[in-house]
Amino acid sequence: MRLSKRQGDGASLRVHLQRRAESTGRVDPRLVQVEIPAPMRELWEAYRQLDATRRNSGMGLHRITLADVAAWCRLMCVRLTPWEVDTLIGIDAAALAVASEQGASA
Repeated sequence: MRLSKRQGDGASLRVHLQRRAESTGRVDPRLVQVEIPAPMRELWEAYRQLDATRRNSGMGLHRITLADVAAWCRLMCVRLTPWEVDTLIGIDAAALAVASEQGASA
């Protein structure tokens, strides 16, 4: 999310870092994509599905609630452990913090 932030010239930070890597041969660590470990892939996909249904009131993104998770579980016939639910909520909190940070500095 931070790499998509527009710079003064309108290009994203990702584009700037890619251009620098091409010209210098040194890749910025922020460009290295981390593969999601196999045990986490299903939980990450659950988060992506929940994120895709997120509400936006015009005053910003709404957090994913426990009710949202419960409804998703019912619809998808999925049973999550308490740790998985806490992790989904934590991922969401981190994503919203980054989105808020980007909004504040825009």
